[in-house]
Amino acid sequence: MQQIGADQGFLPAPVELDHLLMSPAERADVIVDFTHIPVDTEVYLVNDGPDAPFGAISLEDLSDHSSTGQVMQFRVKAATSGENTTAPGQLTLPALPVLPPTDWMRRVSLNEEESHSVRVSEDDDGNIVLDCATGEVFGPTEALLGTVSPGSTGNPLAWSELITENPALGATEVWEIHNFTEDAHPIHVHLVKFQVVDREDEHGTVRGPEASETGFKDTVIAYPGEITRIKANYDLAGFYVWHCHIVEHEDNEMMRPYHIGPIPPDAPQQ
Repeated sequence: MQQIGADQGFLPAPVELDHLLMSPAERADVIVDFTHIPVDTEVYLVNDGPDAPFGAISLEDLSDHSSTGQVMQFRVKAATSGENTTAPGQLTLPALPVLPPTDWMRRVSLNEEESHSVRVSEDDDGNIVLDCATGEVFGPTEALLGTVSPGSTGNPLAWSELITENPALGATEVWEIHNFTEDAHPIHVHLVKFQVVDREDEHGTVRGPEASETGFKDTVIAYPGEITRIKANYDLAGFYVWHCHIVEHEDNEMMRPYHIGPIPPDAPQQ
């Protein structure tokens, strides 16, 4: 298949793919060529994502293509008219608009709050025991967005705390999204379209965007332990939000307000 578009419009050129990695809220426009598939063949669109959250540790953890992994079935039929379409790989796509030079670099963070009450330990027989006082921390209680402290550590912030992201109207900013969690998060920024600049791993190695995300987007996968950089022009004044698009995360505090332009003096955040 050939991908020609992402969340907010066309890619610079068609991208040939045999699979596509997508997180919640991401979109893709693809063209599938059935030209050389025999008539009466059944072709399936499948989801390889795991059936359980944070799964896919091995190939055995992927969803079942005979049941939960099924998305759509295509039945190839004989052509009823002549073929007069342009081959996907030969399409010329509209030129992308060019973002203005960067006015500001902003550092934001993805964080997890560990449980302060529920802990897990083993008894004398090796059984796992949940305990409120002893043992190792059982797991995170919530995920939080925030800023980055001077020591390059995460500064988690709740929804109700003061706005820290306040781009000037018309400003073009690069946001460095520092992921201090152990999970990948689909980060969605409301009311702007952005470009993925690059990603930097924990060793300082920088790589460019995937071919499938070279167009304008509004949601990006931020991988654990990495810095994901996005660039956008903030051209509509007002209150907006940015958040993780995993429903359980955005409902459990992984969402923050931001404002474009001067914040009104009577705003609730003041």
